[in-house]
Amino acid sequence: MKRNIKTLGVALLFFWGASAPSYGQNMYASAAAKTFNTSILTALGAVDKEPVAAVDPLINSSFSALFPNATEPKWSRKVTHSFVSFLNNGHKATASFSPKGALNYVITECDPEQLPKLFNKKIKKSYATYRLLQATEIQAYGQKTYQVVLEDAFRFVTLKYTADGIETTQIVHK
Repeated sequence: MKRNIKTLGVALLFFWGASAPSYGQNMYASAAAKTFNTSILTALGAVDKEPVAAVDPLINSSFSALFPNATEPKWSRKVTHSFVSFLNNGHKATASFSPKGALNYVITECDPEQLPKLFNKKIKKSYATYRLLQATEIQAYGQKTYQVVLEDAFRFVTLKYTADGIETTQIVHK
């Protein structure tokens, strides 16, 4: 079960990082992101979501309680699960809800200052010459995971931070 949670976390982290607008600036990274993006979305059952104008009141109530500062929600549905993209305190976020209104996961862009101190320290020490393209927080199954996408002149590096430590999850050469 713990391995499944980590796998889902990694997949969600990479999905969010791979879909970063910054990747569009580089055709190699963009093509890699689109290919991986489609396979991850398919595996998570999030492909072919149907946009919906109204969402179940139970799910909407849960969403409102969990994200009272949310603005611009855009809902869609895949089979029984509901998905919402929105701004939460000015940060882009995506969440998934079960039919009973339980939160499955939420993926939120975050500022570098919101990353755990140990993670920030590692980035500054080991990747001092890199530029931070995106920082993301994922909450799933009661756990928080963070991911950053970094860039230098030669490559993109994706790092994740979990309770188990820091790991390089992907390197894409330009």
